Amino acid sequence: MNVRSVMVGLLLTTAFCPWLARADVYVSPQGSDAADGSATYPFASLEQARDAVRSLRSGSRSGTPMTVWLTAGDYWLPKSFKLAATDSDTIYRSAPGEPVRLRGGRPMAAADFHPVTNILTLARIAPAAQGKVLELDLNQAGLAHTGRYPDVFQDNGGLLDVYFKDRRMPLARFPNEGYMTLRRVLDNAGGLTTTNWSDSTWSDVRSNGVGGTFEYREAFYAEHARWQKVLDHGVWLKGYWRVPWENEAIRVQAIDTARHTVTFAKPIPGGIGSKYQRPQGSGREQYWLMNLLEAVDQPGEWCVDFKDHKLYFYPPAPLADGDVVIADNAEPLIELDGAANITLREMTVEQGLGNGIEVDNGSSNLVAGCTLRNLDGNGVVFAGGFRNELLSSDLYWLGGGGVWLSGGDENAQPRISAGHRVINNHIHDFAQIQRVYAAGINAGFSGGGGGGHHSAVGMFVAHNLIHDTPHVGILFGSWDSIYEYNEILEYCRVSNDMGAWYCYDLYSRLGNQTFRYNYVHASPEGDGVYFDHDHRDMHIYGNIIALDSRGKRGTGFLYKIGSQAGLPQSIDCTNNIAIHCHYGFEFVSALPSHIENNVTVDCQVPFTWQWVQGGHLVRTNDFFASGKNLSYQGDPGFANYADGDYRLRPDARIFRDLPGFQPIPFEKMGLYTDDYRRQLPTDEAAGRHQAAGDKEALGVEIKDRTY
Repeated sequence: MNVRSVMVGLLLTTAFCPWLARADVYVSPQGSDAADGSATYPFASLEQARDAVRSLRSGSRSGTPMTVWLTAGDYWLPKSFKLAATDSDTIYRSAPGEPVRLRGGRPMAAADFHPVTNILTLARIAPAAQGKVLELDLNQAGLAHTGRYPDVFQDNGGLLDVYFKDRRMPLARFPNEGYMTLRRVLDNAGGLTTTNWSDSTWSDVRSNGVGGTFEYREAFYAEHARWQKVLDHGVWLKGYWRVPWENEAIRVQAIDTARHTVTFAKPIPGGIGSKYQRPQGSGREQYWLMNLLEAVDQPGEWCVDFKDHKLYFYPPAPLADGDVVIADNAEPLIELDGAANITLREMTVEQGLGNGIEVDNGSSNLVAGCTLRNLDGNGVVFAGGFRNELLSSDLYWLGGGGVWLSGGDENAQPRISAGHRVINNHIHDFAQIQRVYAAGINAGFSGGGGGGHHSAVGMFVAHNLIHDTPHVGILFGSWDSIYEYNEILEYCRVSNDMGAWYCYDLYSRLGNQTFRYNYVHASPEGDGVYFDHDHRDMHIYGNIIALDSRGKRGTGFLYKIGSQAGLPQSIDCTNNIAIHCHYGFEFVSALPSHIENNVTVDCQVPFTWQWVQGGHLVRTNDFFASGKNLSYQGDPGFANYADGDYRLRPDARIFRDLPGFQPIPFEKMGLYTDDYRRQLPTDEAAGRHQAAGDKEALGVEIKDRTY
């Protein structure tokens, strides 16, 4: 028997280990899994600590809550750290004042990277990067996620990711900022076939054969000619080929430098070219080249060449051991399966290709004071189960969304709530890889354009700060959720026709959601609360939406017709304020509604009213409102209108003009301090007072939206 076996045997025999009378186990990066797990002799791995707790539970500590203390340092997770029902009633937390990081990446040695010496490869590197690009031989590195991209994909195509000194490095692209645009489409490869986008004429997308063909612009002749020479290495273009809420990467099959055309290897749903201007498209469809050595031309950029089977990297600074970390683990970094009453407290979880923390069918688990960052998937997932909570945590630099919620029983009578809670979290800079439909919080919306659904009954989402994302703030569907005291800003920085809240769901599977006392602002390409289909039994009260709308876009509170021709719905929308929105409120109703005490301030079109009559929309007035609603040009009595302080003074005109209007607790919206969040972010860190994303915004006119 070896020494390790002896130590483990002693560990499992409480008579030989007096410390086992306590309920604490210790782990340290400097520890040893042959130690006893005490504060003096900690374990090295989370797995050993978990197994020790299991052994204790099977003995003298059965039924006793346990705490696993993690001391300062980095804990590397080459595979998922898994906790099951047998691990319930355990706290995993950092020692007070000691920063702990759980890292799913793999640290690389500086010696793993070599200067490029192959003459043909050197000829492909941009002049500005000559002598600066290093290569990593993937055959020798033993990394798993290095396979060739699919012909069509929307996320990262299953590829590994690269970090340098804890920051995700940019995948090579051309242009480095902004986009190229098509000149015209020659072959849509499916979708609408007429110039009238609303016409039902439709051609099936090809199931086999090549995709569409487009003509590229003269400004990019030279670049496309270079890419034509390396098609055998794999050339992918990513773009908003049809609408701003779809963003596919497609492999290029051919580039004709005489005709200046690109032909894709596979078609995409709906074909290429703006859906509103078929067949040639609008000439504004944006796209870019991704993951090609020819585009590695500035510090930090990298790519994988699938033919050479090498990773090429332009490091921002000289390499030292461990500066480069490669994320190659696609599992959730922490996974709870069927566990209950587990707390994960005050630790950083990062550098994974998948989700950070995933709780499957567990109950009453708590993630508190944690940081979820540098993940290619979602930060936290609560899938099924009951009463799990994410509290006072920070989620950012995410390739996907922030939080994904599901659970409950929609079909039970009465419905059964999952009751998950997402409270006081700072969620920002997400959807960096999956640029559409990756929400800060998702509670019931699956899929993309045209909607989708999953059960998410009875969620409670409160006091979160959500900002800086190319698309949506919160996606929702299902039943009985409450959203209150949240602050959402700087969403729709790229794609429009989207809201701070958005759903596209059907009458039979959506309803009874409450939105109260939320603050939405500084999103000139976005909408506020957006019901893109049905809005059954929705309760909207006491919200302030100040979009700073540009052009003809931007509605504070938006209701569409949905299924109302056959399934009439009413509206419950009271005591809300829309400020600097192009459209303040757009109401579509088939039944008398509870609409009163709503206010617009400096909105170009304060209210629109449409009645569903004979299955069609007709323009009308506010006769289906239940009370008075007002519009103001200029300050109606805010504490400081110019600086965005929308507290209402006691002498505000609103209270005189609308005696039924109730004060809105503006000062309570957003984050608060507690035991886990000891200070609030500065305005700069909260995304306030920054310039709008003019360089990123697509600014596409959405002709589905006619007013």
